[in-house]
Amino acid sequence: MAESMSDNGKNKVEREIVLRMTDVCTYYGAIRALNKINIEIRKGEMVCLLGGNASGKSTTLKTILGYAPPREGTIEFLGTRTEKMQTKEIVGLGVSLVPENRRLFGRMSVLENLKMGAFLRNDDEIEADMEHLFTLFPRVKERLHQTAGTLSGGEQQMVAMSRALMARPKLLLMDEPSMGLAPIFVQTVFDIIQTISNEGTTIFMVEQNANMALSIADKGYVLQTGEIVLSGSAEALRTNPQMKKAYLGDV
Repeated sequence: MAESMSDNGKNKVEREIVLRMTDVCTYYGAIRALNKINIEIRKGEMVCLLGGNASGKSTTLKTILGYAPPREGTIEFLGTRTEKMQTKEIVGLGVSLVPENRRLFGRMSVLENLKMGAFLRNDDEIEADMEHLFTLFPRVKERLHQTAGTLSGGEQQMVAMSRALMARPKLLLMDEPSMGLAPIFVQTVFDIIQTISNEGTTIFMVEQNANMALSIADKGYVLQTGEIVLSGSAEALRTNPQMKKAYLGDV
């Protein structure tokens, strides 16, 4: 049974629902990858999705984005049903992804990658947003004219996050932001994610590092073989005996 969710001190309980997944089932052929998934994310929240390898975490993001449309259930983004929409339509509504392993345009410069993030925008605040990102990611500014594929893993992650934020997303999806990073960069990346959340960006983060994710999240869900087995406030999950034994390294 899921833990009860708490406000976690940020007064977000009554905020607008940004994403709601209801009884979502996703299949790869005859194989059911997600079974009756129910997730709710409110405006301004940071929500983490935890679980081991092959638990269905990345499939959940693919389902939200329309890469792997659900066969059953419904998905609502800011009140609009999206489960039958194409990916480009969902992105156009305001969903942005920081993909696993960064996936930058490696032969393009850092600046060109950032501009690609703002591709769908036609407002006059793109430059101002980029300057603000440089306050969060000063190293990105230092590497602005460097070819993205020549950056270190940590630097590429910062560019990937910056690129996604250039879209001014209403929901930022993050797929394993700590994967493959040197330990010194892991803490830096999570500090920046927390800053982005504190500035009001709604974040749904898939992450294997449960301790780090729960230390900055408002609430979380735990997947196991395609089913949610635990959910609740981050604090409730951190103190849950089952969670501690299975995912937080306690015996």
